[in-house]
Amino acid sequence: MKLWRPAAADPLPPQTIGIHTDYVKRVASPGGNENWVASGGLDRKISLWDLNGGGKKLEIAVGEDENTAKGSVYALAATPSIIASGGPESIVRVWDARSGKRITKFVGHTDNVRDILVAEDGDTILTGSSDQTVKVWSMTAGRCMYTLTMHNDSIWSLFSDCPQLSVFYSSDRSGIVAKSDVRGCAEMDEGLSAAVLQEHEGVNKVVAAGDYIWTATSSSSINRWNDVETAAEVELPESYKWHRPSLSTTRSRYPSSPSTSPRANGATADKIPFKALLRLAHTAPFPQITTKEPDAVTLASTRKPSEALAASDHGVIAAVRQLPDHTIEGQNGLIKHHLLNDRRRVLTLDTAGEVMLWDLLQVCIAPSAQQPILMFH
Repeated sequence: MKLWRPAAADPLPPQTIGIHTDYVKRVASPGGNENWVASGGLDRKISLWDLNGGGKKLEIAVGEDENTAKGSVYALAATPSIIASGGPESIVRVWDARSGKRITKFVGHTDNVRDILVAEDGDTILTGSSDQTVKVWSMTAGRCMYTLTMHNDSIWSLFSDCPQLSVFYSSDRSGIVAKSDVRGCAEMDEGLSAAVLQEHEGVNKVVAAGDYIWTATSSSSINRWNDVETAAEVELPESYKWHRPSLSTTRSRYPSSPSTSPRANGATADKIPFKALLRLAHTAPFPQITTKEPDAVTLASTRKPSEALAASDHGVIAAVRQLPDHTIEGQNGLIKHHLLNDRRRVLTLDTAGEVMLWDLLQVCIAPSAQQPILMFH
């Protein structure tokens, strides 16, 4: 674990504040008012580290009380009072951040829990899983309140800067990033979810800031996308009607000026295309076909929303954004390396297929080799 302070008046080199015995998979901060961060990884430990150099404040052995070897931490979130973790065993565990004791655990996912969000009050927890669902858990009720199914592939990342998590982003292995808005809804599955962008590969991390969404994939580059205003109107075909009573309430309650005028960066609150809509849950309301033909009216009214959608021309989901607004180009990443017998030179292979010979002492590309190097492709 390393601490970076790039905004300091006199920036120092990264400071090591702690060490795990295996790969660190996740880091979580409880907020700017606390002096610690939490980390978890493949050593099946969650550690709390003092940001002022005090070392390890607390260590939690994940799964130790259940006598399981599957305690690897792939998802982690923290507030000043609780820590939530998840991993390959599909269990969500909640810990007391002060004592390290387990408060509760939630069972319901059927695959690896990949990311976790915790509301500011600590009562609502969102989890994204490889089972293609986002689950909403209540600490007060002690159970899963909603299972959201807007993705058709493994969910890899979640993000929200909303204290109540009423607007959140989720990304999956297919490259889809969905934005879900449940503000003002009586039931969470009555909200609106839209495919806001389509990456070229799985999105490992999604972050929203201001009017932009940032995505990171296995590529070394980072993409920036114009965000989509979910308070905008939905562009429905004439043959459809919107079966969601709370929608007008939500939009009148959150008018926000950016939704009605162009933004400084060029992003506008244009209508959300119908083909970008995602079904937030299997039980969620959705636009249905309407027609004046008596037989067709009877048929449409007796169908479930999912059946009406299947009979529609909704077709394949088409994300609102297909191309990023800006890209921060990265260097080619190293995928293989081999230390030569002299223990000084290293042979590397990068993602562009280029092989380089490096001198570790000179920290540069090594001059021509004094001995031949045999390579097999």
